[in-house]
Amino acid sequence: MSQDTVLSLEEALARIDHDWDVFQAMAKLFVDQGPKDLAEIKMALVVEDAAALARSAHRLKGALLQFCAPAALAATTEVEGMAKVGNITCAMEACAKLDTELHRLLAVLRPMLNQGQGPSA
Repeated sequence: MSQDTVLSLEEALARIDHDWDVFQAMAKLFVDQGPKDLAEIKMALVVEDAAALARSAHRLKGALLQFCAPAALAATTEVEGMAKVGNITCAMEACAKLDTELHRLLAVLRPMLNQGQGPSA
């Protein structure tokens, strides 16, 4: 899977035994919570709180894992790594990429909500 891939739906569904209802529930939670997590990351950057930044990025990274979203995951991992070493400046740069990738993922997930029995339905 390429780093440019927004989401591997097939891989994400395989992780949950192709249960479309479960996927939609996870997607709804993420669509609701993902932007809040990003806002927490941005706030931690503003106040230059590396520990809070690392925690928020780690939480978002865990949520991203279920969607097999390599670009967003890589950006979140970079933000978390920079936060862990206290490099707020580089974390800010990585956060710009994270913002872009998270919005790309949300743009893919939103239309999938309430889509019946799955992408082929």
